[in-house]
Amino acid sequence: MRATTGLSDTNNTDIVESLSTFDLPKIRAFQKRTKLGKLSHIPGGSGLPFFGHTYWLATDSHAWLDRKYAKNGPVFRAKTPIHDMVMLLGPEANKLVFKNEGKIFSNFLAWDNTFENLFDNALLERDFADHKKERKVLQQAFKRPAIEGHMQIMNPALKMGIEQWRTGRTIKAMDHVKKLLLNVGAKVFLGIEMGPQADTINQAFIDIVAGCGDPIRRKEIWFSPYAKGIRASKTLCKYIMDNIPERRKVVGLDIFSQLCHMRDDEGKLIKDEIIRDHMIFVLFAAHDTTTSALSAILYALASNLEWQEELREEMSSLNKNGIEFDDIDALQKTGWTFKEALRMYPALSVIPRYALKDFEFNGHLIPANTMVTVSTVFTHYMSEYWTNPHTFDPYRFSPERAEDKQHFFQYIPFGGGAHKCLGLHFADVQVKIFLFHLLKNYKVTKNSKMKKYKYNNVPLTFPTDGLPLRFDRIHR
Repeated sequence: MRATTGLSDTNNTDIVESLSTFDLPKIRAFQKRTKLGKLSHIPGGSGLPFFGHTYWLATDSHAWLDRKYAKNGPVFRAKTPIHDMVMLLGPEANKLVFKNEGKIFSNFLAWDNTFENLFDNALLERDFADHKKERKVLQQAFKRPAIEGHMQIMNPALKMGIEQWRTGRTIKAMDHVKKLLLNVGAKVFLGIEMGPQADTINQAFIDIVAGCGDPIRRKEIWFSPYAKGIRASKTLCKYIMDNIPERRKVVGLDIFSQLCHMRDDEGKLIKDEIIRDHMIFVLFAAHDTTTSALSAILYALASNLEWQEELREEMSSLNKNGIEFDDIDALQKTGWTFKEALRMYPALSVIPRYALKDFEFNGHLIPANTMVTVSTVFTHYMSEYWTNPHTFDPYRFSPERAEDKQHFFQYIPFGGGAHKCLGLHFADVQVKIFLFHLLKNYKVTKNSKMKKYKYNNVPLTFPTDGLPLRFDRIHR
């Protein structure tokens, strides 16, 4: 039986062109007139009234996905308050979606429900030729010369921030990581020193992110997270637009200043509005994902003290007080630890796309105008590719084992294809600098009663208990 698509080839060509040129009026018109594809022929139920499968996706997506996969195979329906969707599981599904041959899938139409009025015009929402053009602009901020400048800011800022943490007692580590990364991010991304202005900007960012997770999304409810997020987005946008003229006068090491001096293919300075949109997205993409990763790493290291000591020895072998760019690759075991934490606890447990055309996968015809979702966390635990996948084992990423190399799309914490995370090397650098200053000076432990990592997956993977850990200074 062939599903009804509700989308002719002519209209498909039109929307692909509109997405390729980022013609928002035409894209919005398409959204208003187009109905989602019918999914009654796809296996899987609708879950709870209104909430659908949100509870299981948020609290234990891994176990829920395993159950659904065992019952339905790699293709099944799922539902949230915002939309119905089809889950596609496994490396071949990831390959289909991320390679996006034939321009089947749209990022904008998948993420707009989450980002509208909060992170408008973000690079993550761009498609096809438009995405390629804007990615090329932003890519300049993540090349080696730029990252070397960022490291000059991060090294002393992270070191000083960690030294201010309370030692000899249990603290909620995630809150400290989040606050530290916000303050360091204000300096690295916006060039703002700690103080009232940085506090205002950081709170605006927190409110915008909270708005993304509001299932009601009614801006007229002024006290709702979504309404607060919209107001915060306007605050952040105003700050960026007001400061562009001054930043264009002086070259700085922060990303904001760098973007203000970058030029497009025609040799013209990047437009103010593009700088604004890229800056807001970079703050979102770089901050909370790294907080998520570092929280997972800290739990793993507190649970595996022998591995923590191996990293400490690796860092001490550099015989330095800070990390330079050429030291990054030398911290090999630290890199494996980062990768293993992202395998077990990826920041995004699911990644959405919007199908612009009918397509077939694993014997199922998926209609056009369907929200399609692949899963990092499911793929990262498939026993076909990972030895003892529930065990923390960074050596699986060593050259001798290379478990992540069996399928190009089996390890996807940063996505894949044309939309693979632009800041993955920046994240690697920031995590290694953080761990360098932490582990050289502190031992991280947890209470023996803490038997597992308690976390939710929505909107990102974060510990639900604040991650209670103890930090004790090492006396050498």
